[in-house]
Amino acid sequence: MRTCRAVFMSLFAVLAHGIISEAYAQSLPTPEQFNASLKECAARKDIKLSEDTLNSIMKVYSSETARPVLTRSSEFLTLVPESDRLEAYRLHSDCIATILPELAPPVTVTYRICAGEYQRSCQPHDVYLYCYQSAADWAKSRCSSYKVQRLSTYGGNKCGYSLDAVICTGPK
Repeated sequence: MRTCRAVFMSLFAVLAHGIISEAYAQSLPTPEQFNASLKECAARKDIKLSEDTLNSIMKVYSSETARPVLTRSSEFLTLVPESDRLEAYRLHSDCIATILPELAPPVTVTYRICAGEYQRSCQPHDVYLYCYQSAADWAKSRCSSYKVQRLSTYGGNKCGYSLDAVICTGPK
């Protein structure tokens, strides 16, 4: 059947892309909870989709690596037969977006942090810290999660200089 084949082809394409982090996966509803919420919302909003379409959506949701497709309506609609796309778009905007708001990719910002005695002696940077202050300590209070990468160090003045990149996920 063409519909099932298109759904599975799209699913395999999605599997080849992005991976959802474990932290986000752990905070999501179980597939059973998602299925119940989806069907309840569709009934409440009077959205009529075929059982095959709903089952296809559940297959995507059950695959953690495929879940990000549910956040992008254009990719999501490729999973649905053309005849169901208008109703599927309503389902996406009225139900899926409200059931899974945390599935949206987190915001990531990269900061260049220079630490040393004089800011004017730093290489180009976004944030300045005085001698021996930690980029990780700076990031702890400003990011949901972060990774610090040392870019360079060089001597000079009282304590030398360091340049770090802080990859900040979920800036506060």
